[in-house]
Amino acid sequence: MSELIPQECDVVILKTGERVGLMDQLDETHFLPDYGVETPEQEEKTMAMMPISIDDIEKVVYRHRPK
Repeated sequence: MSELIPQECDVVILKTGERVGLMDQLDETHFLPDYGVETPEQEEKTMAMMPISIDDIEKVVYRHRPK
């Protein structure tokens, strides 16, 4: 994992190579991911609402900074 600790609203790369947004942090190590809806597979994964673990994350690629 990268030096940045994943947080809500980050965009990350999973160890599977998938790029996802982190919608909600469920606890210290689990998030609800947003895989997007560009393909039926992405939409299905997003709608399944299966949490991902911090251990599944390769690196943080974008961090939202509120104004």
